[in-house]
Amino acid sequence: MKRSQVYWLCQILGWSAHGLVNFTFSRLARLPVSRSIAIAAWGATAAILSSHIFRAWIKRRNWLKLSPLQILPRVFLASIVVGLVITALVTAGWPVVFGWAALLASGFGWVFPAIFIWSVTIFLWAAIYFGVHYFESYKTSEVEMLRLAVVAKDAQLRVLLAQVNPHFIFNCLNSLRALIIEDPPRAQSMVTELAGMLRYSLQSGKTEAVSLETELEAVSAYLKLEAIRLEERLRIKIDMDPKSLETLIPPMLLQTLVENGVKHGVARLAHGGEIRVASEMQKGALKIRVQNSGQLAESSGSTRMGLENIRQRLHLLYGDAASLVLRNQDTEFVIAEVSIPLAKSPA
Repeated sequence: MKRSQVYWLCQILGWSAHGLVNFTFSRLARLPVSRSIAIAAWGATAAILSSHIFRAWIKRRNWLKLSPLQILPRVFLASIVVGLVITALVTAGWPVVFGWAALLASGFGWVFPAIFIWSVTIFLWAAIYFGVHYFESYKTSEVEMLRLAVVAKDAQLRVLLAQVNPHFIFNCLNSLRALIIEDPPRAQSMVTELAGMLRYSLQSGKTEAVSLETELEAVSAYLKLEAIRLEERLRIKIDMDPKSLETLIPPMLLQTLVENGVKHGVARLAHGGEIRVASEMQKGALKIRVQNSGQLAESSGSTRMGLENIRQRLHLLYGDAASLVLRNQDTEFVIAEVSIPLAKSPA
């Protein structure tokens, strides 16, 4: 069933049960059956309409986003107001059902108890309404966290597999074999960079956030390895805002963007190209830009699953406040731009 259908079903059944209780009290007071049914039905109808308007007010004022301590006094006062409204509506129905003489003869001593009962009932209705929403929010949060964990693991595995695939390892080993004889110190450095990069890939899955500086170290190791393989075909330019280095980002985010730029951009060009990595703090957000030589092409054979993975992770962590845009910057470069709000942290 749809949420709206469930809501109206609960409204009708719940207030009908309340009307049945009122009917029972009316019969105990020896009121006629038909009139008892009529006033109980009118009371249930008034309660349904009033509580529905109260629900619309709650949604309009965004009370569902408030904490329980903020909501409690608001609901307490609102319940009294709604209780007064329902009592007034039910009282207005008495002359129609029982006549003015019966209403005047009652002495109105029942008014304040009626206001109290209706107010308490509306307060309990609100408690159930907010309780259901809090429970749904809790379950939704759990699901989102599980989705985030799956997406993060998927990102880690994709990048790791891209780095340790046989082709990549074969190229690294070929370069390493040549360097062992030609330049032993550089060969040692290459082994160190490869070990560090793989270690970071494995460890990144254990945390929800890393500093941009930590991520940049892994990216630098990756680029050094690719520079050995591609030699003069790969040119690297890194320009990071020092103020941005301590900012927390999802792990493997920058690594995925750089790896995507090398694999689908520079490596496919006969004369190679350039990778540019930059960051800056701008209007309460961290801006990361990765540029690579080349052009976007629909027939490139790339599924762009890594980029889609980043978008999913950013959405789960920051909602609509974060973004990833991939586009042709001009006729020579492709640019990937990431914006992450500073007010929130993935940790």
